[in-house]
Amino acid sequence: MTNYNLFSIPDSEFIRGNVPMTKEEVRALTIGKLRIRPKDIILDIGAGTGSISIEAALFAKEGIIYSIERKQEGIKLIEKNIKLFNIKNIKLIKGIAPNDLGNVPMVDKVFIGGSGGKIKEIFDWVDDNLKSHGRLVINVITIENLYKALEQIKRRKYKNIEVVQIAVSKGENIGNLTMMKGQNPVYIISADKEC
Repeated sequence: MTNYNLFSIPDSEFIRGNVPMTKEEVRALTIGKLRIRPKDIILDIGAGTGSISIEAALFAKEGIIYSIERKQEGIKLIEKNIKLFNIKNIKLIKGIAPNDLGNVPMVDKVFIGGSGGKIKEIFDWVDDNLKSHGRLVINVITIENLYKALEQIKRRKYKNIEVVQIAVSKGENIGNLTMMKGQNPVYIISADKEC
């Protein structure tokens, strides 16, 4: 494994299982949209394999990443990836957001990669716990969840709301030819919390 200090760690470097993982190209754009500073306190909701948390931790070297995941397989994968990348600034929470976020302090950034159907409740928590001028980034793959997330953002005190759709295709060898194989499109929503 290579020692990474910049984002876009290859997917192949992570230990993976049956838990969804934010793919490399989507992860790079997501990390960019978070605009991470060295001392940021960041919350990763629905952490999956921990790929976003790992890359965020490399940027917020003096900060803390709170990584919450509800699936046991995901917890084990995150623990293995934390060890693999020798990350010291991730606090792993086994549980469901927002119910199990009681020990998380005010945060500078929130990333929502999965909501478990509790998008309104998560936004209620974010309203109380994301600092003024804090940054929120949400990745969704369905139009319904895109609508629900935008509805919540527009009801609340956010500005600079942006929606990006990213559709990545990767080359796959077929004999001595290359065919582009499409991955699921992902919607990336980002916004800044007003004072």
